[in-house]
Formats: sequence, C-alpha cells, structure tokens
Amino acid sequence: MTAGHEAGRTAADRTAVEAANTAFYTALEEGDFDGLEDLWLDDGGGTGVSCVHPGWPVLTGRAEVLRSYALIMAHTDYIQFFLTDVRTSLAGDTALVTCTENILSGGPAEDGAELGPLVGQLVVATNAFRRTPDGWRIWSHHASPVIAGPDDDAPPGPPSDDAGGSA
Repeated sequence: MTAGHEAGRTAADRTAVEAANTAFYTALEEGDFDGLEDLWLDDGGGTGVSCVHPGWPVLTGRAEVLRSYALIMAHTDYIQFFLTDVRTSLAGDTALVTCTENILSGGPAEDGAELGPLVGQLVVATNAFRRTPDGWRIWSHHASPVIAGPDDDAPPGPPSDDAGGSA
C-alpha cells in the first residue's frame, strides 16, 4: 500500500469513526433505540462489549449494555449532548474517541409543564470502536462525571504548620 493510499484510508477511517460517534449521541438524543442498537458491536460476545455510565458499575455483554440504554431512554424525557474536546485515535481496526459530554437533560414534566426541570452535567467519555464489515461499531463506552471545578486542577499545597495557636 502506498503512503498516499494509507493516508487516504486513515482520513476516511477517521471521518467514518467520527460519523459513528456522532450517530451514537444523535440516537441517544432522539430516543432511537434501534439506531443505537445498530451502532453497538454484535459479534456473538467474543470481544466483551462493555459500558460504564456515570455512577454505574461496569456492564458487560451486548444485551446488558443495550438494556441499560433502554432504561435510560424510558426514564429521560429530554437529553442533549454538546461535545467538546473531541479527539480521535486510530490503530488498525480499533479507534478511540475521547470527549467531554456537556449534557442537558430533563425528567418527567410536573404540573402540566411541557418538560420537567432541566439539569446540566459534565462528563468525560471514551468510546472505543472496532471496524466490522458493516462499518465502525461501538465496542466500549466509559463515561465518568467531572467533579473538579476549574480552580481544582492545582495540586494541594503542603499542610499548614499553623495549628491555630502559638507554642
């Protein structure tokens, strides 16, 4: 394979992976379970499909992962993802997409309102994809809440010697 052909393949793969990643979040926003199901790897369980939702234990196996999304969709009236810090890495038939999910979601409406109260959440995610004959499919999704504020990135200082009094 020539260097130009390899670069073209890499660019095409990157575009396809990014499209699959976007389709994943679009399916979640639209409550499209069938579309979401089509995006997850289905190889008979040989690759150990997994998912970690914020605050959840590790879910393993395609059926368990898809069941979790069905539950989330059933109990979420509104969800929207604003992705930032998106980075894509490719290695042969595997790709990783890391991003920050800026999530806006709402639960059931109260007192005749159209939507329930909206809640914002910041989550970092890693989505692993595998190349299949049908295109790139999600192998694993891991999302963790961001709990540190913007001023919390500095390491803690040394402990204070001042115990509140003098010797």
